[in-house]
Amino acid sequence: MSGSNEDWFHSILKTESPPSSTARIHRVPMILKEHIDHEKYYVPKVVSLGPYHHGNPNLESVEGFKPLYTNKLLEGNQESIRSLYHSLAKMVRTLKGIYEDDVDHLSDDEFTRMMLLDGCFILYVIEHIFLNNEKDNLGLKSHQIMFIQQDMFLLENQIPYQVLTEVMKFVPYEFWDMKIKRFIDDNILAAERCRVSGAKLPKLPVDGPVPDTINHLLELLQTRLTKDKPRETLPNDRYTFRNVNELKEVGIRFKPSRTRSIAQIKFSKCGFFANIELPPITVDDSTKPMLLNLVAYEMCSNDTNESWVTSYICLLDSLIDHAEDVKVLRKAGILDNQLGSDEEVAGLFNEIGRDLVPNNFAYSAARSAIQKHYESKRNTWISQLKHEYIKTPWAFVALLAGLVGLFLSSVQTYYSVFGGQSHCDSLCLYLKNHHQP
Repeated sequence: MSGSNEDWFHSILKTESPPSSTARIHRVPMILKEHIDHEKYYVPKVVSLGPYHHGNPNLESVEGFKPLYTNKLLEGNQESIRSLYHSLAKMVRTLKGIYEDDVDHLSDDEFTRMMLLDGCFILYVIEHIFLNNEKDNLGLKSHQIMFIQQDMFLLENQIPYQVLTEVMKFVPYEFWDMKIKRFIDDNILAAERCRVSGAKLPKLPVDGPVPDTINHLLELLQTRLTKDKPRETLPNDRYTFRNVNELKEVGIRFKPSRTRSIAQIKFSKCGFFANIELPPITVDDSTKPMLLNLVAYEMCSNDTNESWVTSYICLLDSLIDHAEDVKVLRKAGILDNQLGSDEEVAGLFNEIGRDLVPNNFAYSAARSAIQKHYESKRNTWISQLKHEYIKTPWAFVALLAGLVGLFLSSVQTYYSVFGGQSHCDSLCLYLKNHHQP
C-alpha cells in the first residue's frame, strides 16, 4: 500500500500543465446552457455557419442560397471557384484545429466545401444585402434576413476569419475590411440607431485592416464594442450603492456619453451634484442573444481581463432593479427601449446578470468615485431632506412655513434686544402680511 502511495506522490510531482489548445471557436459553456434556454439563444434560427450546426434539417431553407450567392459573389468565374477551393484545401487541417469539438466526422473535402460556401455567403450578405438595403437578396425573405443577421453573431455559428480573408482575394471588390467594420458597427449595442439623446454618436474609425489576431466575427464585435479601454485603479473593498433611483436621490444625474465603447464609464462632480455618463444602448429582440453570446465568448477567452461585456452587464444589473430605474435611464437618453415595457427591460438585465462574475478592475475608478459620493454625510442629509419634503407638496409647504416662522422669530428676537420692540412689531407685522404660507 505504501508503495502505491509513493508512486502516487511522484505522479503529482511529475504533473505538467496541459498542452495549450489551438481551439479558437468554442462551444457555449455548460454553465450558461443550464440557466438559459439553449435552443432559443445559442442555436441558429435560419442559417448554419461552420460545422457545429451543419446539416441541421431546420436550417435547410437558407442552405440553398449559398451556391447562388457564391456564384454571384465570384461573378460566375469557375476558375476563381476552383482556385479558392484549392487554397482552402491547403489550410484544412489548420482550419479544423480552430474548432473546439472534433470535426473529423466531416471529410476534408466536405469541410473545405462548407468553408467555401459559408465564406462566400457571409461576404455576399454583408456587401449586397446589409450594406445595400436588401436590394440584391435574390429571393431571400425579410424575416430570414433579420435572423441571418442575428445568427452571424452566435458563438457556435462562426467560421475562421482567415477563411473570409482568403475569399476576399478572389472577389473583385476593394475595402473589404472597411465594409466588414461598418457591418459590425451597425450591429453594435450602442449603434447609431439609438438616437434618444437627440444627437448622433460619433462613428467608430474604420480605417486600417482587421487585426491578424481576430479569429471570427463575434470576436471582432467584442473588440469594436470595448475600444479604448481605460487604465483602471485598484477596486474598492465594497460598494454599497444600489440602483439608479437610489443614486439619483444623492444628487447623481445620468447622461449619455459621446462614446460607443462600453468600457468607458465617466463620473464627474460639481458641488453636491454629480454626473454619470453611460454609453447609449438600444434594447430590442436581438439584444439578449447578442449579449449572451458575447458573454459565452468572453468565458472561453484565454484573456480573463477582457471580460468587459460581462462586467458591463453586471453594472447594468446593479443599476437596474425595477422598471423605475429603466424609466430614468430612458428619459436621460441612455436607453432606447424597443423591446416593450420597462418591466421587460429590467427583467432582461436581471436575468442575464444572474451568476455572472465581472472583472473587479472594470470601472473601478468610476465605481469608487460613486461610492465616495454616496457615503458623503452632507449628500446624505440633503438627499433625506429632498426625499422627505420636496417630493410631497404639503410637506414642502409645511417646511417652507416652518422656515419662514423661524426667520420671523429670529428677526423679532434681534429687534427686541437691539432695535426696540416697536420696530420689531412693525417689521414682523409687515413680513407676516407678505409671507402667509
